[in-house]
Amino acid sequence: MKEFISILISFIFMSIADSIDSAFNNLISIDAIVVTGSFLLIDSIFKSFGEIGIYTYRTTRKNEWQYLWFNIIFGILIGIIVFICKNLIVNIFDLSDMQKDMLSVLLNFYIVYVVLGRLANGIFEIIRLKGQLKLYRKSLIVYYISLIGLDAIAYIITKNLTLLFVATTISWIISIIYMLYKLKLKFEFPNKKSLKNVIRYGFAYSSERLLSRIFLLLYGVVASYMGTENYSIHTICYSVCLTLEIITNAYQSTLMIKVPEGKTYEEQYNNCMYMRNRCFTLITILNFVFALIYLIISHGRLPLYKCFPYIIFYSLGVFGLYPYETYKTLCITQGKSFILLIGSTIGVIIRFLICLLFINTSFALFVFGIVNFIDFYSRSIVYKIVLSKLYKKNNLVVRKNEDETLNV
Repeated sequence: MKEFISILISFIFMSIADSIDSAFNNLISIDAIVVTGSFLLIDSIFKSFGEIGIYTYRTTRKNEWQYLWFNIIFGILIGIIVFICKNLIVNIFDLSDMQKDMLSVLLNFYIVYVVLGRLANGIFEIIRLKGQLKLYRKSLIVYYISLIGLDAIAYIITKNLTLLFVATTISWIISIIYMLYKLKLKFEFPNKKSLKNVIRYGFAYSSERLLSRIFLLLYGVVASYMGTENYSIHTICYSVCLTLEIITNAYQSTLMIKVPEGKTYEEQYNNCMYMRNRCFTLITILNFVFALIYLIISHGRLPLYKCFPYIIFYSLGVFGLYPYETYKTLCITQGKSFILLIGSTIGVIIRFLICLLFINTSFALFVFGIVNFIDFYSRSIVYKIVLSKLYKKNNLVVRKNEDETLNV
């Protein structure tokens, strides 16, 4: 519980700072809100394979620099693909000509944005998984002080959306230098073993993230056809919803530290259930309290009253995310990342079909909110069922081998 509180405080600080960062973008104009929402949806898809190295490290827990290199290499490849396909990507959304121009400018330097972002994120996670929570907090402070400071300068002087994103990349550089200096990781290049681990663990996890985010992009694209006002309401409420995930992410990060302490599946499962029961009430309360706080901070030019009562339905996602993060952790620590791909495929398809079915109704925004819960809860059910079946199957194999040994 001590680790959870420590990580939770760090994550809450992170989420508030991220909301302030988003507020600078949203204060520029409604167009900036729409463009930022579209850009972040695109980034959420393409960064999936940009994080393949750190996804693998979650299971292996050694040779840090080898897996950071995979983040860098895949980030470069993704950046090149985005630059080449920029005109096609911009036209996916139902945007005005001015909004398309703004988005196109942001995509011009995406290669720098994705490489630095995935490298910084990878180092942050390595520090956290090592349990060096004091250094983790200090690194967050360094990053967010520089981010908010540079954001404020860029907003006050220029009110230029592109420069606000440049401020983010500079802040990543500052935090990367600080963390590498403090962490003193052994520098090494990837080898055949780390490549095999990436293929074995990271590829399935990244594919799951990619598939999930492609459908989330479609979710955003469908939402853009509700009209500028409804789409801006969805963008703000969904950005709050994504920011709220930082609370359940804190819970999952704690599980990633505590669960591997169990050597067998039963021990790891019991560790998960223990933490699940202890944290549920606190996480639920924090979810709805911070939903209002984040909304007040980040609504920007959009009148606050227009986001009610939709934000309540978007916030219900916590009841799906909580079991999702619990069983996802078990899949990762057991090295069963392929289960994540199966569950996510089912969840995102359900999300997309429901949204498509209700897009032209008067209560579409309510539906777009509650599908977050439906999606993640569906995934958790799949993870639970498949893990249970695999565990029973392995037990049968072990018992069969024991019986054969006794008969001999």
